[in-house]
Amino acid sequence: MPTTSAAVDVTRVVEEQGPIAPQAPQPGQQPDQIVRGWIAATARTDLDSAAGSGFAAAREYLTPEAQSTWQPSALPVVELTDGYRTEATTGDTASVTVSGIAMGGLDVDRAYRATSQNYERTLTLQQVDGQWRISDPPTELLVTESDFGTAFRERTLYFLDQTGSVVVPDPRHVVVGQSTANRASRLMAMLLDGPSAAVVGAVRTPFAAQSALRSNPTVDPEGVLAIDLTGVDVSTPDLRRQLAAMVVWTLSPTAPRITITVDGSPLDPAQPVLTIGSVASFDPDRLAGTGQVTSDPYFISQGAVLGLDTLSSLPGPLGSGNPVVRSAAMSSATGAVAAVIDDAGGGQVLMVTQPGGGDNASPALKADTLTPPAFSRDGDQAWVVQNGASVKPEIYRVSTSGGTSRERVGSSALVGRGTVTAVALSPDGVHIAFVAGERLYVGVISPAASDGSVAPGDSPDPTGSAGTTWQVSNLLAIQPDLVKVGAVQFASSRELVVAAATTATSYRTLRAVSLDGYTRRAISDQGIFDDVESIAVAPGQPLLVAFSGRVWRLQGSQADGQWTSPLTDRPFVNGAAPFYPR
Repeated sequence: MPTTSAAVDVTRVVEEQGPIAPQAPQPGQQPDQIVRGWIAATARTDLDSAAGSGFAAAREYLTPEAQSTWQPSALPVVELTDGYRTEATTGDTASVTVSGIAMGGLDVDRAYRATSQNYERTLTLQQVDGQWRISDPPTELLVTESDFGTAFRERTLYFLDQTGSVVVPDPRHVVVGQSTANRASRLMAMLLDGPSAAVVGAVRTPFAAQSALRSNPTVDPEGVLAIDLTGVDVSTPDLRRQLAAMVVWTLSPTAPRITITVDGSPLDPAQPVLTIGSVASFDPDRLAGTGQVTSDPYFISQGAVLGLDTLSSLPGPLGSGNPVVRSAAMSSATGAVAAVIDDAGGGQVLMVTQPGGGDNASPALKADTLTPPAFSRDGDQAWVVQNGASVKPEIYRVSTSGGTSRERVGSSALVGRGTVTAVALSPDGVHIAFVAGERLYVGVISPAASDGSVAPGDSPDPTGSAGTTWQVSNLLAIQPDLVKVGAVQFASSRELVVAAATTATSYRTLRAVSLDGYTRRAISDQGIFDDVESIAVAPGQPLLVAFSGRVWRLQGSQADGQWTSPLTDRPFVNGAAPFYPR
């Protein structure tokens, strides 16, 4: 019996061996066949061997020297279109050039990034016992579009917003384990590692460098998942609740009932088994405020804001048609209204009504052009982007309580991306979407550095926003192949609805797009005969759009419903810019 051995990290659960393995290299295969076989084998990341040597079949396509240094689990991933090409040259050694379109890929933290750019990489092969093998595998995993969904599954980690009161989604794409405990181990390892680059700086985590799983997750006979942690500060009730929220929201799709212990002690002795209901107050899609604001839709007709179901005017000047309203929004938390109106002297003005004060509207911001406004989660601010006479977009958040004060938000991430025509705020209060230059972008709202520095990857802000409290950072292009992008709204904290086209000559119709841009699905275009100009979306409510000077409601499912008149007693409703309280 040996008396010593190498240390083993017991918190890392190795994937179980699946029943069907990828095809190993066959004798006599040519260099291009070897490379194509290797790419196919790397897609079967779920078939790690029980001995711990992951990607066992893919390793067989490599030379012995390359096998010893290849660390696929630590590499980024490139998602290639299925029609990628290989071109080989042979001699004493061989080279194979792989080229195609990289649709996107995964960072090392397994967050998805859309790219839609050309990819080319040349691989060198050598003879090993008379068979061709790859001697220099690339510094990224290559996975084809059709194999990507086999190799990875989208899962959502949850971190905390700056107030510590809301969980914020952080989508990742992971190799899914074959057991509940295995899946929980993978997700907890990523949660402990911290947020992805997409949300870093905008979210908080109670985990520190010393935080770790104290033992492997386990599942008891009743299906309760046990998570045992160490190195975590749980000294206050708030910290314990925040820890529970992050873990339970992340793991509840894997196991609906969870126990959490820290250094062996229950996190909450009064409630040893936690469910999503135990931490429902952290729900990123939960409406803030009193919840008394009705979800009745509104729209604009002849410059006046009207209720869509009743055709009655909104009280006060915004419902009169003078001034002329171009776009508007209402907070579901407070009932405050923000509207963009035409200014008699030229340009546009943002008008704001205080909660419960619809009879009075105060001017808050004037510019040459303003985007339709969007409300923050708590309804205390209306956000808008002005482009003015320059090419430098400026973001403002305008108070809707205690006066109409405004603050400029750091916007260097938007500079150079084109005219901003739409902005949308996510229900979690952290993510923000823009349409700039007819392209879709998603970023986060993060605290501005007190020393005037900028977020990683951003440039100094030429808009003069130094000293602001907040900034937009980590801005990423989403679904870059979409063109003519018009309106955008968050359907939930994890999904957007966007009006866009796929070609310059096709109509702008609706698509539901995941937060990271990996997935999208077409929403029915039955009855759409022109470019969709605006969107209204709310939980549990039918979608509304405007095009050709009329407002339309989707009747039926999003997959195959029909766009019809929103009023059953009218064949159509003239108007524009519908909106729900959000």
